[in-house]
Amino acid sequence: MSTTLKIGLLLAAFTAFGTAACSEDVDALTNGKGARTKDGATEGAPCTSNDQCQSGTCDMEAKVCVGSSVQAALQCNAKPEGTRSYALFDGTKLEEKRANEGSGINRARVKPYAVMASEYQRVLGTTPETIKTASGSFDAAPARWFAEATYSGVSMNAVFNISYEGCLTYTKQSADLKAAPTAESAKTECSKLMRKAWSKAPTPEEIDGCVDLATNKTSAEADVSRRWSYVCATVLTSSQFLTF
Repeated sequence: MSTTLKIGLLLAAFTAFGTAACSEDVDALTNGKGARTKDGATEGAPCTSNDQCQSGTCDMEAKVCVGSSVQAALQCNAKPEGTRSYALFDGTKLEEKRANEGSGINRARVKPYAVMASEYQRVLGTTPETIKTASGSFDAAPARWFAEATYSGVSMNAVFNISYEGCLTYTKQSADLKAAPTAESAKTECSKLMRKAWSKAPTPEEIDGCVDLATNKTSAEADVSRRWSYVCATVLTSSQFLTF
């Protein structure tokens, strides 16, 4: 595989597929809490005076805060629902003082090396051999230690190579991938693979990006199995597969 083609496919993984979170509702990751300013006032919050908007001003006609654009951490203001009750020594309940940060606030954590072999097995039905000895490329934590996973350029290069190895086995075993990609076959395969790899339904734009990769950007590759494998490996190098 040429270095130029690999770089192009890595970029495709982050441009065609990796921008999904940025295109969603801006409040999608904070349970609709909205953006909050450093002083606690929310952009668009109801108001009747400038004092209520802290760093912004109150639009007296619309009666909402405007100009409050300095964002900070999510301000929690409600206790969680449906949780167990825990009594403290003084008789108060632990959950009464626990704020609700929103179920979607802790997302997009990188999958650690320890789970990658099982992830490839789940999606491809096979475990690439090189993942078993690639811990150094992933900066895996020593046994009985924990470190939050992060991916470097070395890690991403290893991910693509390992994904491509597994995808070659996957494509050669699939009866549906014996012919070169067409718009129809690429749409079917991209939709199926993305759904399985990402554990969510891909958007039409994500599918279109995958179809363009299969039918146009890899068209110079004459080997059909390798061509489908490039597409498969790109999906498995996307942020949607590499994060929880």
